[in-house]
Amino acid sequence: MMEAVTSMEAVTPQQIRDCVREFWEAFTKRSQNKFQELYSPTATCFAIDGRRGEPARLMWVRREREFFGPQSSVGAKVGVVSVQVLTPALAVASYPFHFSIIRVLPNGSRVEVDVPYGRATQVFLRNGEGKLLIIHEHLSSAEPATPKELPKADSQW
Repeated sequence: MMEAVTSMEAVTPQQIRDCVREFWEAFTKRSQNKFQELYSPTATCFAIDGRRGEPARLMWVRREREFFGPQSSVGAKVGVVSVQVLTPALAVASYPFHFSIIRVLPNGSRVEVDVPYGRATQVFLRNGEGKLLIIHEHLSSAEPATPKELPKADSQW
């Protein structure tokens, strides 16, 4: 858990690394509320398979539907997180990651996707209450990921 800080305290690289860890922990545990709390509602997000950016509010709805349901799963291994502190309240984290998911598509089918060479750039801003929030996120893959269709889940699960 991140320490409470005053809004006047300068951002440190370790605080940003802690935020990145919290991001992936919330994502892999599919903790919807915690996940949403990490973003500014006005953040712009580029998904790994997205062709254009989308507002955080739209991304939350899509990820909830595709990744946070009972038939979905998310796994991730994060590499070394590089941090650039730009101002006392603004920093950028960039890092590689390996991402494995089982996601539910809008048509109800399930697919498995493995992204071994993911790359992330997240921009964090300390808000007026002293909380670090993601204001911009860009996730991408060095290689195209090919979804593998899974058999229909048993309705008893």
